[in-house]
Amino acid sequence: MGRNKWISRMVLAAAGISLVLGTGASYAGAATAYDPHTSYIGDNLTGIYNELPEAKISWTAAIDKQDGMEVSRNGSVAHGGGKVFFLRQGQLIALNAQTGKQMWKFGTGLKLPLLYHEGTVYASSAAGNVWAVQAASGTRKWGVKVPGAAVNALTAEGGQLFVENGDILAYSLSEGKLQWKENYSEGLYPSLQIHGDIILAENSISGAYTVDYLHAFDRKSGKQLWEITDHNLPIAGGDGTLLSQRKDTLFEVLPLTTLDTLDTKTGKIVKSTEYNPRGIVPGDGTSGGGLAWADGGDLYISQGARVYGYPLAADPATVKPRYYSPENSDARLRYAAGPYDGRILFINAESIYGIKVANQSLVSYYGGGGTARFDLLGHGMYIACTDGRILAVDIISGKALLQLRTTGRSYGPSLLENGMVIVESAGQLTAFKEPATLKLK
Repeated sequence: MGRNKWISRMVLAAAGISLVLGTGASYAGAATAYDPHTSYIGDNLTGIYNELPEAKISWTAAIDKQDGMEVSRNGSVAHGGGKVFFLRQGQLIALNAQTGKQMWKFGTGLKLPLLYHEGTVYASSAAGNVWAVQAASGTRKWGVKVPGAAVNALTAEGGQLFVENGDILAYSLSEGKLQWKENYSEGLYPSLQIHGDIILAENSISGAYTVDYLHAFDRKSGKQLWEITDHNLPIAGGDGTLLSQRKDTLFEVLPLTTLDTLDTKTGKIVKSTEYNPRGIVPGDGTSGGGLAWADGGDLYISQGARVYGYPLAADPATVKPRYYSPENSDARLRYAAGPYDGRILFINAESIYGIKVANQSLVSYYGGGGTARFDLLGHGMYIACTDGRILAVDIISGKALLQLRTTGRSYGPSLLENGMVIVESAGQLTAFKEPATLKLK
């Protein structure tokens, strides 16, 4: 009986509304009463990304939490030889990458950066030491006291460990013996390149205006060989030359992307080449320059939502550049990464797009918004979202495969070690197996 009365009331209410609308006398009042316009109902479907299967977590580990920006740039983890290395309460910890089992721990008062190289882990300390630790056992190989400021970067190559702390110091990898300290009096940025027998580093000196310098040091002695103003670190090198992009200055605004070929021994400009893929008229106030980089035998130039490609050895005046863009009018769209797995990737606030290098066709990867970062590993794109999720997406097909939920909003680089994807977020590492379809064959 109660149910029937309820049904009757609903029917009468509907009839009453129909009558009011039918007369036309009180349309506005009736409409307001029926729909007060205080709610919006949009697409309430959960969507493909929310319905993705959850990644099966293999293990988690607490680590020393770093500043969010520093984590985003460099991460807090080194890996290699089937292990993962990180700091916990100032100790160096090694875990088996597949099981998460702790293999060993070393030291006290240690700090980033960490470096793994050919079976050895290198770490610095707040006291200004650098330690070399056997990755297999956690036993000390050697330790040295580094003069000067705190260590901010480590690089190992060709039997040498280069320690950066505003200066560059070279140590032998085998025994930690100091070989040299470069002879430049000013501080250098914590980024360097090694080309054969020279080391390249950058810095800026401020006065009435700021001047950027590119420096070359002899790898055997640490002596400065040459310096040149307003040039980026080289994008390619070989046959006694380096290819470096010239920078805009207050006194020279470059309307076109300009690459200078530098003599490796002297730093002198051998040749200058301008790239004008948009065909602008220099001097008309239009900026046609963009950031250049080399990949294999190709040169790429990004200009906002466009990337242009040239054969690296070609004269740009005689070849037509290749053009890659999602052709989207969104002003937020910009180049993000690649070429990787035959795609050049672009991003805006909500989506990631891929353009196939072979035929310029479009692949859409993600439309969920809030991308904090993404990392390309194997055939996978691992997208870290600002809502705390990591999405594993197939680069080739664009298909999303699974998701991992974290509690963080800032992320270090996702890593791949011995078949495990390792994510750093909010002072925690989380590991899951790399999806089989995303493994490199």
